[in-house]
Amino acid sequence: MEVKEQDRKFLSALKRVYQSVSNTPETLSPLEARALCTTLVRDAFATTNVQIKGSENLPCQKNVIFIYNHLDNHPYYTEDEGFQITLDSHFISSVILDKYYKDSGVRVVRHSLPEEDNHRSYYQRLQYIRVYAKKFLPAGLDPKEIQLVNKGFYPQAIKHLAEGSGLVFSPEGNSYKTGDSPGIFRYGIFKLACCMDPQPLIVPLVMANFDKLASEDTFKCEIKPPFRMSDLGITNKNDPALPGVVAKINQEYKEWVNVLLKAEKGFESEILALEERTKNKDTLEDLVVFYGSSTIRLWNSLEKDFPHINSLNLGFGGAFISSLSENFERLFTFKAPKVIVLYLGGNDLSLGWTAKKIVEKISTLIEKIHQKYPSTTLVNLSIKPSLERAEQMDKIIQINTLMQASSKINPFLKQVDFFDALMDGETVNRHFLLQDGLHLNADGYKILINHLKPYL
Repeated sequence: MEVKEQDRKFLSALKRVYQSVSNTPETLSPLEARALCTTLVRDAFATTNVQIKGSENLPCQKNVIFIYNHLDNHPYYTEDEGFQITLDSHFISSVILDKYYKDSGVRVVRHSLPEEDNHRSYYQRLQYIRVYAKKFLPAGLDPKEIQLVNKGFYPQAIKHLAEGSGLVFSPEGNSYKTGDSPGIFRYGIFKLACCMDPQPLIVPLVMANFDKLASEDTFKCEIKPPFRMSDLGITNKNDPALPGVVAKINQEYKEWVNVLLKAEKGFESEILALEERTKNKDTLEDLVVFYGSSTIRLWNSLEKDFPHINSLNLGFGGAFISSLSENFERLFTFKAPKVIVLYLGGNDLSLGWTAKKIVEKISTLIEKIHQKYPSTTLVNLSIKPSLERAEQMDKIIQINTLMQASSKINPFLKQVDFFDALMDGETVNRHFLLQDGLHLNADGYKILINHLKPYL
């Protein structure tokens, strides 16, 4: 197998994780060892292509059960004599939980076999919850000992959740290739959720491509909306309906993995859904169209927020200015709307462009829209401040200022600047954002609505 430089770098970074954690001095506490592990794992994944979708679904509280479909590692990523750091679970702890909650959570790890010195030395330092796995049982181990240890998982997990830590758990008890994932879910974690009062939220994390080489694919994780077992009608761990409900979750997971695995780099599935939304619209007369990226896509209450207008939401998540331009003619097939409300440019900050270049791109698209609909008023929403883009604040302010100036010389263009209303002095007001520190919550949308209303 020809090894590419990106894979060498990634393996080297993973070996650094293994060696650093395994060789930490005994004076370092398990929490400190986990913090070291988290930092090094995050550094390792920084050398790869990663895609995280659905961060807006993360709940505010962190004492949540995060379930995931457990994937094999590529054989190349072997850190020491057959030992591999499980990429998907380390990714969840370090790149998701620690980033959004400042707490990497607690994982569940199988007990090491007697000959697995590397496995033992690594996980002993991290002090996660240990259980016996069916395919990794020491010879001659008393079945009663296995049962006793594995039953101890419940009180330990409940304790961690009660203390405010997230629990990272795979319901399968084994790992698979992405195409074969997930395996059959066991009931244990779902029963545990039913034992607690109140029931904890369960957040499904859909994983794909962690069994591939970093140079050949993108590691993908999609965060699905959280649920409680009571939402599915299960309030008791002994409920006879539990197996059927778990089987349904299991089947839904298979579909999620399939969709994520096949997800294209473009936005075809979302564009098709938006075309269907337009077709199902009762009337296309006197439209006010909202067009842009996630701030528009996630705005699910337009009809309630603006009952006096005929609104149509054509937002799609992760859209760049170029994406909005490329799909404009395809989506805007109707006669001139009264108003088009735009939100764009925020995602383009990740491309390393200057404020001036982003404004030029925005202006080009605005001119394109104006050419098609010369009688339509265009309302551009300022780029909002966010914790996720804290390092880009100066650039965001520059873009908003330049767009405000542009609106002064173009009578068809209005600029709505709600940036300052989301700030607390010189810092972003966390109160107006979802847990991911990027998207607006209900209070944030109230601010936006109040600023936009005079223009509609």
